[in-house]
Amino acid sequence: MPMAAGSITTTFANNDRYTGDMFNAVIGANGITVNSLDVNVDSGAVTIDVYIKTGTYVGSETNPAAWTLVSATNVTGAGAGSQTLVNVTPFTLAANTGYGIYVTTSLTTNAAPYLYYTRGANSYANSDLSLSLGDAVGGQFGSLFLGVGDTWDGTINYSLANTVAPEPTSLALFGLSCVAVICASKRRSR
Repeated sequence: MPMAAGSITTTFANNDRYTGDMFNAVIGANGITVNSLDVNVDSGAVTIDVYIKTGTYVGSETNPAAWTLVSATNVTGAGAGSQTLVNVTPFTLAANTGYGIYVTTSLTTNAAPYLYYTRGANSYANSDLSLSLGDAVGGQFGSLFLGVGDTWDGTINYSLANTVAPEPTSLALFGLSCVAVICASKRRSR
């Protein structure tokens, strides 16, 4: 059965650029599986890397050992101000847990294609997660630049990781649950 899907979008105002952005995500009562992102990136071929860590990104901006690479995806950027779909390797974020998330190009130099962000730290939330944004990052893990108080431009597309599949409709029509049918079947076979 397909699981319930959701998304959360920050902005695509793109008033500044560098190679990446770090931000915090707090997951609600259900875990989520991130299936794709929409990012704001220049035109051209680029690899989008996604790193995560449990807890906040604050204090770990320049420490690669604190982070786990969960996805590296080659894409062709749609250009500044446009959404570029990144079909990430799906990764799960546990319920009631905070994470630092780092979305970046794989570039280690200050060169296009750039990932765009919007100046000013902003927060976004829905019933499944909340985002507190963040820091612009130049080069891998701030090797070129670290800007405080910036918002990642993008969308996180996800499914709920703890969704319970509904019981089959044919059994529900008879007022039976799956457990009752199994129990009745076992009694008859004795």
